[in-house]
Amino acid sequence: MKIIVFFIISVITIMVFNSCSNENLVGINTDNSSLGELALKIQTTSIPPEVQQLVAELSRFNYNTLSTSIDISSDSLNILSFNNVPIGKWHLNVDAKNSDGKVIYNGKSDLTILEGQTNNVYITLSSVGTGTGNINIFLNWNQKRAKWVDYQGNPILSVQDIPYYTLAVDQAQVMYENGKFKIWFENLYNSGHGDIGYAESNDGLTWRINTNNSVLTAGQIGSWDDYTVGLGFIFKENGIYKLYYAGMQEPHTGKRQIGFAISTDGIHWEKYSNPVLLSTNSQYFLGVHSVLKINNIYYMYYEASSEKDYKFNLNLATSSDGLHWTKYENNPILIADQTWEEGSIGYATIVQSDNVYKMTYSSNVQNAVGMAYSSDGIHWLKNNANPVFKLSDVSNGWCTKISYPFSVMINNTYRIYYSGYGKDNQFHLGVADWK
Repeated sequence: MKIIVFFIISVITIMVFNSCSNENLVGINTDNSSLGELALKIQTTSIPPEVQQLVAELSRFNYNTLSTSIDISSDSLNILSFNNVPIGKWHLNVDAKNSDGKVIYNGKSDLTILEGQTNNVYITLSSVGTGTGNINIFLNWNQKRAKWVDYQGNPILSVQDIPYYTLAVDQAQVMYENGKFKIWFENLYNSGHGDIGYAESNDGLTWRINTNNSVLTAGQIGSWDDYTVGLGFIFKENGIYKLYYAGMQEPHTGKRQIGFAISTDGIHWEKYSNPVLLSTNSQYFLGVHSVLKINNIYYMYYEASSEKDYKFNLNLATSSDGLHWTKYENNPILIADQTWEEGSIGYATIVQSDNVYKMTYSSNVQNAVGMAYSSDGIHWLKNNANPVFKLSDVSNGWCTKISYPFSVMINNTYRIYYSGYGKDNQFHLGVADWK
């Protein structure tokens, strides 16, 4: 049986722990102006029951070894800490021991602590005995408290910028290609009708709108998406743009399913005739906002709620061809269990950076953005600082609601494009960068 355990480690400025044994040795040749402190906060709920103690060691040539340990059964804080760690390259060894003090799981990794930067590392603790099992450990070295910083010129795309009449501009999808930013967004009209628009930019901030109206519209009368289409996720593969979108045949309370379309230019689309992910009674309203390809398998991340309510959670489906999908047997993969989420989460978009899958998502009440992390794209751990972007963080108070965060990595810049409900009672698009 495979067992997944996540450990979040972050460098902080002040941390005092009295609940676990901790030997802190400052190495020789240490520059005291370049020291950090590490706190390993452990999610112990899924640790194998035979593991009773965790021992971690940081070693480095010409430096004293730093060692710390924790008793899983008695330490209530579940934290391993290292104090006064010089910046530079270190070797981390983690042992998981049973009640007899025997090492039953072990993992190693070479790490580089860089002053003022954030790195993410994953370590797998593998069984050292005759049995089988794995423990994944997520290390987040954070010597600088990064955060989402809102763009002072928001909104970057407004209803007033659209040459054809629309009530809302939201749910952006952005791609950077050949020195050009491309954005697809959802237009909303009376009675819940919607379609998809397109624009281009040189800097990702000032946009040139496609004047040929929308690039993807509702289907012909009688088709499964003849009432409205909503933006899902767009990516490019082998020279072809691929789009997953949400479609409805009935207004407002009708089932919402996932369709598929392809294009050679991102503007003229050819739809696949039938939905590729179908609604059920328990997953009646569907929305897709991120698709990854991991080890030649497509991973679709979609939100779903039952027919009776609009309380969404996050789910996974997989496919070998991108058309025929199998829903993950252990869905949902992420649920609304934090107070700020108020019972519903959705619009998960994912980027991969530093060997870590990073997810942004929004709450049902449209007032904040959260983040979660994964080593395999299946098992996720939420940021303990959630929500990471709130209404109070927007520049000049330009909007009263925030939702639909689309995360993207462009030229080493981690960015979210999000929807903001302006003081004019209309949705527009804003942007924030991770700094």
